[in-house]
Amino acid sequence: DFLIFNCYLKTMYISGDNSCLSCIFNNPQKIKEIFINSEKSNIYKQIIEKHKLKGITRYLPKRELLKIDKEDKRSSNNIIIRREKYTSVSLSEIVTPKPKNSLIILIDQLNDQNNLGNIIRTSSLIGADGIVIPEHSSAQINNTTSTTSSGAIEVLKFNISKNISRTLEELKKLGYWTYSLDMTGKKLTKKYNFDKRTVLIVGNEGRGVRKNILNKSDFKIMIPQEKINGVDSYNAANSLAIALYHYKITSQ
Repeated sequence: DFLIFNCYLKTMYISGDNSCLSCIFNNPQKIKEIFINSEKSNIYKQIIEKHKLKGITRYLPKRELLKIDKEDKRSSNNIIIRREKYTSVSLSEIVTPKPKNSLIILIDQLNDQNNLGNIIRTSSLIGADGIVIPEHSSAQINNTTSTTSSGAIEVLKFNISKNISRTLEELKKLGYWTYSLDMTGKKLTKKYNFDKRTVLIVGNEGRGVRKNILNKSDFKIMIPQEKINGVDSYNAANSLAIALYHYKITSQ
């Protein structure tokens, strides 16, 4: 009984098409069980068989399916997966050797799960090597992240840092230039060029990047914006997305 309990402690539930299909396509070896609405079995059966997951798949009536993942109350879910919990990788697994182009996203105490998920989704699509998040005072990588990132967490490596300031110093020693998004920074224009080895830093939704991290950054940059009373700045995830696109088109 203890072994069974311990096994479940090391796993988590994810649900919904985007999260579950991304897990099946990218990390089938991490899956322990799959639960599918029996009325919708024809949608998933071919995918399940193709990835040789038939033996761990159960087809259940919708009312039984909805009892499995008690944290996700969405009645629209037709698939739930129990998989190994997401795990942090070492910084060395994210860093690429010089002189290769490399992009790492450092997230400084961002609290909102929707922002975190959006950042993970955008970072994976833009081709980032990985993200770094602090161990404390930050939204964490969990089953909610799977939903908010539309399954992108299945393909993007992440490192959980015990000390963001020290991690930043390590990355600089490895040849990265560091750029913090900040309202006092240099305006990002079409003539602005990022280094080919870049760490882009985005901060907390309200406070922005902490002062000690700003002081360690090589550059501070801001996204141009119109002055509108009552609207102070871009959303954190949106400002990072704009900067990432600029990096992408200037570093080719």
